[in-house]
Amino acid sequence: MTKMIDPLVRKVRAFCEKRDLLPREGTVLCALSGGRDSMALLHILSQLAEEGGFQVTAAHFNHRLRSTADRDEAFVRNWCREQGIPLTCGAGNVREFARRERLSVEDAARTLRYAFLETAARDMGAARIATAHHREDNAETVLLHLLRGTGLRGLGGIPPVRGRIVRPLLETSRREIDGYVARHEIPYVEDESNRDAAYTRNRLRLEVLPLLEEISPGCGARIAAAAELLREEDGHLRREAETLVPEAADGAVILPVQVLDRQDAAIRRRLVRTMGRKLGAELTKAQTEAVLSLKSGGCLDLPEGLRAVRKPHRLILEKQDPLPPPLVLHEGEQLWGPWQITVRRCDGPAEEGADRIVLRDTGGELTVAAWDGTGRLAVENGSRTVKRLFADAGVPTECRREYPAVLLDGTLAAVPGVATDRACWPQKDEACLVITWEPYRVEVPE
Repeated sequence: MTKMIDPLVRKVRAFCEKRDLLPREGTVLCALSGGRDSMALLHILSQLAEEGGFQVTAAHFNHRLRSTADRDEAFVRNWCREQGIPLTCGAGNVREFARRERLSVEDAARTLRYAFLETAARDMGAARIATAHHREDNAETVLLHLLRGTGLRGLGGIPPVRGRIVRPLLETSRREIDGYVARHEIPYVEDESNRDAAYTRNRLRLEVLPLLEEISPGCGARIAAAAELLREEDGHLRREAETLVPEAADGAVILPVQVLDRQDAAIRRRLVRTMGRKLGAELTKAQTEAVLSLKSGGCLDLPEGLRAVRKPHRLILEKQDPLPPPLVLHEGEQLWGPWQITVRRCDGPAEEGADRIVLRDTGGELTVAAWDGTGRLAVENGSRTVKRLFADAGVPTECRREYPAVLLDGTLAAVPGVATDRACWPQKDEACLVITWEPYRVEVPE
């Protein structure tokens, strides 16, 4: 007798085949919260595995945010044990992580959960991680991104595939999942936090989407269709930008200004974000606009150790070497970052030069550190900011970061090659310290 296949299983199988979501062999890891959607997904994957030639495992992450969190973990442990499905469990202190990383609780939970799933997939040899996002989840995401003022990528909603993460239920409605769970008498646990309207996503789910469905029945499906269209267009534009931006070389991406300037504003933003991605960074909208606003000769430090430099004929995005930590100076030679610094005492007068500074020998602690972008120095014609003194000395913006700043007892005393504070000038015939510096180079034998 031919085994009856549930219509939803057939629908999900067709969607997975169309999108190539499931492997022909190997292992699929199902993200299992114990809720209705993920339990339905695990059940469907188990049906598909019988004919698909792959194995199904599960992973549960305990966020420890609710009093019932341990109950949920115990539930999925027992269910997987009864069904003979391999399960791995993990946990994390979401609230502490959110506080330390300055994230919302929702963002922190998502970050820890996906990190755990990736680790679990590697440990269990899974080629895919399946999550239970469905059509209404996608609509909620589109609306949420719209409220946040997202661009085209955000309006594309939840992609069916991201890395090894796949969403087999993305074209499935919540009503279809409810029917499947009822037909197969699949047990599940309720997450009471899903009813808390204090969370924006929950309010969209509980209040906004039902109202939109009342006004325009079937709007969830149409939002999902629009999101797919926008995702396709975003992908096309991203690929076009990839062809215009050179590959990174020696930790830098260089884009001719003429290529940038002949594009529309929307494409220029994509080109800059593409430059960031080729160096392993995702630039925000604000960071992208800041890079585009640079004038010739301008420089901008960005997160993740990146720096943007605008030259007359090219825009450069480059990875910066980590800044060396502060170093207490003593007599003799010392290395600090790219510099070799020499300190010697002198009983008589000494002159400053292009490669040296002269300070009063007060016996205080001398420290060299990277210039932090602030500070003033008293010079012959009055007090000036270090930034202004750099400009007067003709030091390019992109080079200032690596200049050593000399501090005396924690107070800025001099920036070599730029200026020395008058309060630190030695008096006539007064003992002094002569500090010289030169770029440090390692001699490589031929």
